[in-house]
Amino acid sequence: MCGIIAHLSFDDQCRISEPHLKQLNDLLTHRGPDDQGLFLQGNVALSMRRLSIVDLPGGHQPMTSADGRFTIVFNGEIYNHRDLRAVLLKLGFPAHTHSDTETLLYACAAWGKECVGKLNGMFAFAVWDRKEQELFVARDRVGMKPLYYASDGKRIMFASELTPIARSGFFDARLNHKAICDYLSYWYICEPETIFRNIYQLPPGHYALIRKGQMRIQRYWQIPAEKEQDISFNEAARQLDHLLKDAVKLHLGADVPLGTFLIGGIDSGLVTAMAAAQVPRQIQSFAIGFKEAGYDETPLARISAQRHGVRLDVHIMEDITPPLVEEIISAFDEPLGNASYVPAYLLARAARAKMKVVLTGDGGDELFGGYPTYQAPYYQNMWQSLPGPLKNLIKQAVHRLPVSHRRISLDYRLKQLMQGIDLDYRRAHCAWREVCSLAAQKDLWREELWGAGSYDPFNVAARYFARAKGLSVVNQLMYVDLNTYLLNDHLRKVDRMTMAHGLEARIPLLDHRIVEFAMRLPAEHKITLSRTKKILKAVARRYLPPQVIKGEKKGLTSPIAGWLSQELKDYAGDQLKGGIVEELFQKAAVDKLCRDHWDKRKDHSRLLWALLTLQVWHKNLK
Repeated sequence: MCGIIAHLSFDDQCRISEPHLKQLNDLLTHRGPDDQGLFLQGNVALSMRRLSIVDLPGGHQPMTSADGRFTIVFNGEIYNHRDLRAVLLKLGFPAHTHSDTETLLYACAAWGKECVGKLNGMFAFAVWDRKEQELFVARDRVGMKPLYYASDGKRIMFASELTPIARSGFFDARLNHKAICDYLSYWYICEPETIFRNIYQLPPGHYALIRKGQMRIQRYWQIPAEKEQDISFNEAARQLDHLLKDAVKLHLGADVPLGTFLIGGIDSGLVTAMAAAQVPRQIQSFAIGFKEAGYDETPLARISAQRHGVRLDVHIMEDITPPLVEEIISAFDEPLGNASYVPAYLLARAARAKMKVVLTGDGGDELFGGYPTYQAPYYQNMWQSLPGPLKNLIKQAVHRLPVSHRRISLDYRLKQLMQGIDLDYRRAHCAWREVCSLAAQKDLWREELWGAGSYDPFNVAARYFARAKGLSVVNQLMYVDLNTYLLNDHLRKVDRMTMAHGLEARIPLLDHRIVEFAMRLPAEHKITLSRTKKILKAVARRYLPPQVIKGEKKGLTSPIAGWLSQELKDYAGDQLKGGIVEELFQKAAVDKLCRDHWDKRKDHSRLLWALLTLQVWHKNLK
């Protein structure tokens, strides 16, 4: 795993100097503490910071082909690199190391841009072709590895994180108000936008070719949105079992100690079980526990670990403090509101003390129907059959429910459900995930800055709903979440929180073969009104204890409602005064959010946490 930078100037006067490149490269040291390298040749400059995982002495980057034509910087892992290497050897390409970087380098030399379709892995890379004077960059299929870019017509720059581009001094990096609108709506910023106006994400499943001052971006893969296949439940479960085992096997390749995150649920439990069955030594797993009731899943993690002879390291969540909050937020190159980043950061820190690589169970909810929002359309159908007066009575009763700061409390769930119950299922799905509605944002922003006007954060989801219109309603919801929530929230959190400690996180459930298979399954194989993750649980029953299969889903969440009313009350109250929060938003509106939350008139914890994260992030930026 690495941090990479690529800079290509279109004018000899706009070349980047070696000291400047090194300075920007050092901003990515946390991503690659083991090694570094620079390559400057004419108008192109490449740099990397390396976390050594495979072929520790032989994987130094930037790496140049034997004939001097191609030079690569690469972040990620190619899990099928040994198979590709065998093919390349038959084609006459050399093999001086055992690293996947060399395999990828010669794959680009052999197959050009078509090489990306042959890769199984997580990756973001840049290859300079000296002969053609062309820069080729690409990002993995589902976006596990980040890649950002900016261009001003004189140069183009790519990097693993936003910070080197924003701090380069080459680009206008003012804040993007439309992106902040997205952020307040959903806790994340939707690709290709970023927090900065003129810096963008290269979308997942895309590559870019830059030649003679022109860039062409091309999609090479997308999540399937075709009609579901006709397959029996038992046959689908058999095929899924085989795919999962093979994906875990591929993800186990490393020349350094490797472990797993064992959160307590089915996804991480299944990955851990399959890893334990394929590794001759005892697997080391890591879990995080909470003191707060309703958040702790370590009892289930212990049951899974005992079943498979796994050595479990349990880290109890420490008391939340302002210095800890600021330390964690400093790891983000743009704000992310999902407060599960707190335990994720601490879990990654604990794991990195003992190893460099972990396998995680991320992606299972979006692929196999793990969220209750996927069951909501069933409730919507029942709701629509109720008489109007009864609907009004129910809404009034829900509105009067007292506010609780407990984890996903009944009042919160019912109030969130009512927020979208009368909407079209597409808008309803987004409303159920919404942190702050557009109407509420209008009352929050300073009037002179409120520029959303015709802009609607739903537009991004609408684009994916349009692509998925041939799928069943429930599979449409999963398709949208894979392209929005998983990509922009979940995967960003996993990457930044693990890379903050130089820890590589691998995600077997997001092997593209599993993604393609899952999205072609009939929705009823995955979720019904009474059951979630139906097919994944069928597979998991062969590996996991029944207590884990039947256990209440909690996930990696944080008790932010309580934190903001107790441990962090004074800190949040002070932080939300002045700074970027006061520059963008009405002071009276922010003060009212705080008072209403502290007095338990309303639970504004998600919005307040988003504002707090934005404030602390921007303070670090300055």
